[in-house]
Amino acid sequence: MLFTVRFAAQMLLLFTVWCSGTSASDAVSILPSTQALSLIVKEVTGDVRLPLLPANVSPHDFSLKPSHIRRLQGAELVVWLGPKVEPYLAKVMAQIPDHQQFIINQGQLALEYGQHPWTSPEYLLQGLQQLSLRMGKDWDSDAWLNQMNKLKQQLLAHQFTLTQKNQGYLVYHDGIGGFEGYFGLQHLASFTGADDQPPGAKQLATIAQLAQEQKVACVLIDHEVRPKLVNAVLSPSIDRITIDILATNSDSLIGYVNELQKAVLSCGADK
Repeated sequence: MLFTVRFAAQMLLLFTVWCSGTSASDAVSILPSTQALSLIVKEVTGDVRLPLLPANVSPHDFSLKPSHIRRLQGAELVVWLGPKVEPYLAKVMAQIPDHQQFIINQGQLALEYGQHPWTSPEYLLQGLQQLSLRMGKDWDSDAWLNQMNKLKQQLLAHQFTLTQKNQGYLVYHDGIGGFEGYFGLQHLASFTGADDQPPGAKQLATIAQLAQEQKVACVLIDHEVRPKLVNAVLSPSIDRITIDILATNSDSLIGYVNELQKAVLSCGADK
């Protein structure tokens, strides 16, 4: 009797281990290149996948190491933004079979290096739909669209209020063009056109003039900001509002877009 019970327990243990091994092997090893893409993967699969780049690192500042290349080569599916937006990956990804990589919105948008397409809810929605189709997952976009429509109404109302005050906002660099385009927003000016380019004298003069005319309610600053430069042009009375372009502090896509929205809404808000 004791032998029978022990044998049954051993068989149950072996079956449990076998099932665990089977489920692990059935799960596709997905490697998103950036934190924003990891949020897309999480939305579709329900699983948290560690991105190739550290969450707080811009693709502009990143250099691949042998360990990164091994991760890319070992993944069953690499989700990335394509060679124009992530040129640092182009050489390695050219050696990886097509069925082991997935480019978000490939061929649908004319994107160049320096742009941040993931700030656009439309771009994110297309990525969600495409990846869910690729993974054979059901994903309902209704809740996403409803939420984005609510945010759009709030943002447009806020921009109208700023316009009535003859004010607007600055951005440190043109990194949220996708977000602004989707919600119908427009900044007054930017310090620089790309986060890896220094501001020009003409841009600084324009910003100084806008500030002198009291047309600037705030400046949205990001991970690449040079505080001394901003402080040299803008007085302390103009709010500096941090905006998380890289989704460093977000654990969901809705949360990410909400944080971008909160940053804009806080510009010029009554204190």
